[in-house]
Amino acid sequence: MNKPRVLLSNDDGITAPGLRALAAALNADGFCTFAVSAPSGERSAQSHCITVGKHLHTWELPVEGAEEAYAVEGTPADSVMIALYGPLLRNPGFNLVVSGINRGDNCGLHVIYSGTVGAAREAACKDVPAIAVSLDNYLARTEEQYAAAATYCVALMKAVLGVLPPPRSWAWPAGGASLAASLAGQVINVNVPQGAVGDVRGYYLAHQGQHCHFPNWTELEADGHVKEGHAGGVTLRAFRNAAGSLRGDATEGSDSWAVSQGYVAVTPVGLRSDLPLTVAAATQRVQPRALHALSTALVTAAGHLGAQAGGIPKEVVSAAAAAAEAAGAAASPLAAGVIAAANAAC
Repeated sequence: MNKPRVLLSNDDGITAPGLRALAAALNADGFCTFAVSAPSGERSAQSHCITVGKHLHTWELPVEGAEEAYAVEGTPADSVMIALYGPLLRNPGFNLVVSGINRGDNCGLHVIYSGTVGAAREAACKDVPAIAVSLDNYLARTEEQYAAAATYCVALMKAVLGVLPPPRSWAWPAGGASLAASLAGQVINVNVPQGAVGDVRGYYLAHQGQHCHFPNWTELEADGHVKEGHAGGVTLRAFRNAAGSLRGDATEGSDSWAVSQGYVAVTPVGLRSDLPLTVAAATQRVQPRALHALSTALVTAAGHLGAQAGGIPKEVVSAAAAAAEAAGAAASPLAAGVIAAANAAC
């Protein structure tokens, strides 16, 4: 049986410890083959920016366990785009694209700016299942600090790709469609709390909140070489932007709230930004199959790790249990515990 193929990318750069930690975890597990196409250096906050009108240079740079690995002198979205649709890789076919593990969270409105999410979104735009993974720790500089995030990411990947079967008491009634296929066309945005594996409570199906940093601009002396290019009467001013005050979102069920409670927040993010103009249009936007697929993946991954799966709508839990009962499946203690935790967290 052929192993699933995964593409790794990020926005922190191909040598970043988050990507290296995830690659090492995949290599150690061995459930998939993978390739890497990632920016050559730091490209955070690039959103979905792409390069047009000029050359895009790449070069090979080894990553542990990868069949192929290329540094791309472009944006995160460039890296995924050229891997999926350019002549860069020998085999551009992938079952899943994973972007990360990012240094720092991508909760709430950070999704809009995030290059990590942008890389995953590029895959989702082409109907390739995509996961963006971030660690809520801006100070994480070593691979060891990403161990818990890598563990939870690998378990979720295995569940989405069908490597881990769902619990017997949880049925996936999708007419033969795989979980991964049912999640195509959207980004699964994952935010992991900092700490060790044992500190994480489990997964939580969360909505996108309003969590956002405001900018903090400071004025600096203009660079000398830039001044030289502005001779004459031009008054040149220079500014630098950094993260300022944080507008948090403690709303129960939001992604930032889930992370603050010790959960891995898992949020499905769609590709459309417009607001539905009628109730009927809003109803048509609901994707019950995708919701059930993601819930199934969370329950499966949580059961594998002996963790909880919270935030899953009660109607999804009930439908899955009813479908399993109709199929004659007997509930397992582990699955029952995971589902009970999901019910309790709703």
